Amino acid sequence: MKSRNLLELKTVVVLLVILVLNGIAFFYLLQMDSFVHKDLYSYGLVFNYAWANEYWRCNQLAWTFLWGATALVAFSIVPHYMYSEERSRFSKTVGFFLPTFALAYQVLSIFFLSQTGSVVLNTLNLQGIADTIDLTLVYDPVVGTAFALMGIAVVMLFIPMIRALDIIEIEIVDEIMED
Repeated sequence: MKSRNLLELKTVVVLLVILVLNGIAFFYLLQMDSFVHKDLYSYGLVFNYAWANEYWRCNQLAWTFLWGATALVAFSIVPHYMYSEERSRFSKTVGFFLPTFALAYQVLSIFFLSQTGSVVLNTLNLQGIADTIDLTLVYDPVVGTAFALMGIAVVMLFIPMIRALDIIEIEIVDEIMED
């Protein structure tokens, strides 16, 4: 195997690691949701559509964007693998844009997760549970881990993007040199 092919496969490995990170983040989002919908009622949380609608909206958007980012990362594997097998403009272009869109979705997911956290920590504290439990002691480790995993995925998404840009720049230089 050529060393050039190893580089493409390393990019595929990076994308697979991002999929694993997002999978673990999904687990922590489930834990957060279980905490809000099951555990908090035993501490005196009173259901109210005012906070519930806001929580559901932010939570649903966080989930949707994380699913979208995960799907885009999964689809990104194909052009990066294709490029290792046969170089084409399609695999370079798609290999850049899919991780770019995945990055945008990942960032939006983090944003809406932070909005969900704001509802939990600020609004739910006003719903009768502030005196019985310190939400930050239970909630922050779960959500903080999800944030960390999703943040690492954001940083790692730059690798396939930069790699695709380097490929394009190298070929442009090569084409100019051949003329």
